[in-house]
Amino acid sequence: MKIYGLLGALFLSIVVARGQSLSYEEVTDLEQVVPNRENSSWAQNQPYVIMISIDGFRHDYAEKYGADNILSIMKGGVSTRSLICSFPTKTFPNHYTLVTGLYPGNHGLVSNEFYSREKDYWYKIRDKKAVQDGSWYGGVPIWVLAEQQQMLSANLFWAGSEAPIRGMLSTYSYQYNSRISNAHRIRKLLGWLDLPEKQRPHMLLGYFSLVDDAGHRYGPDHEKTKDAVLEMDALVGELMRGVEQTGLPVNIVLVSDHGMSPINRGLVLPELVDLQDAEVAYSFPPMIYQPDTAKRDQLYGELLQVEGLKVYRQWEVPEYLHFKNEDRVGDLVLLTKAPTIILERPGVISGGTHGFNPFNTPDMGGIFCGSGPQLKSGVRLSPTENIHIYPLIAEILGLSISEPIDGDLRSLEFILKK
Repeated sequence: MKIYGLLGALFLSIVVARGQSLSYEEVTDLEQVVPNRENSSWAQNQPYVIMISIDGFRHDYAEKYGADNILSIMKGGVSTRSLICSFPTKTFPNHYTLVTGLYPGNHGLVSNEFYSREKDYWYKIRDKKAVQDGSWYGGVPIWVLAEQQQMLSANLFWAGSEAPIRGMLSTYSYQYNSRISNAHRIRKLLGWLDLPEKQRPHMLLGYFSLVDDAGHRYGPDHEKTKDAVLEMDALVGELMRGVEQTGLPVNIVLVSDHGMSPINRGLVLPELVDLQDAEVAYSFPPMIYQPDTAKRDQLYGELLQVEGLKVYRQWEVPEYLHFKNEDRVGDLVLLTKAPTIILERPGVISGGTHGFNPFNTPDMGGIFCGSGPQLKSGVRLSPTENIHIYPLIAEILGLSISEPIDGDLRSLEFILKK
């Protein structure tokens, strides 16, 4: 028996190491539920929104690769030709902009990796201590806004959802776990809609990374990226069919945090300048933190001479990028244009990435489309900034926005049915 026990433990360790997907029963066991919450009578009479983030889904992927289910949402509902993502075009800043209506400089997540002078601590997306600390997050996320107004929400992996922001989590949520398969994520979203009316969330959020993963590894034009787009499209089809079967007034909204550009050239920062004791956030585009004025000025002068590189002192970043945050933005911000990136060390440059200026790099454009009982049909919009998604979702749900935001409902209000 002991031998079998050891063999079983060994097998389990191999399964975990290989990242085998969890069963749906195991997924259910991992769900975090805040007890003693229920929808108010008012909330029970409001419609529903499922907002799905497809990380790295470029604005043209649906047409480029024939994603039929996503195209049907675009044609039968509302969509933009491109969603103008916020700078920097990175995952956490833009996900959090989508759910707060604030530019990254204003909500505080200024990159996937950055330093806070006030906290004397680094925020990194793989640092659970930081990710789950609500003090990093400004604004009022849409799920917090809903819960504050006695409307239940559910959250599958949205950036910021693991932290108690304003002391509050979604009623239903998960800590990020890559072993929860994409199919089980769709099943869980639909399962939440099967709950009794008082316990049923009206604001549901889900996150999927497969398209971004393929885009980084292979580039946006590769057959493997096409396969990921079509796999995601099939998942959207499952969601659409499941929602239809509920008979509930559900609006499905698809968004992405950024697009994807092919890359083939790298500038190795430590080979360009002597960084001395400066600290660097290499989450592209890099930021340099150097509190010593003389050393900072020397770095700035040297970097200005590098061909293909733009360098800004913190206060010189162009206003149209809305990238102002004295506590968290680096003393120097470095930008390049695709297909050139900045590296910490030499390496093979291939595949794709993001982080570039969204206003002069069309490939950074994301996706926004939606269909449902509150949305008009067959409306195609010109490129729209992602800060406006938050007030739109709040309006659909009947929520009152409680604090000033950068987004403006008037930019998208006309796509709503009266």
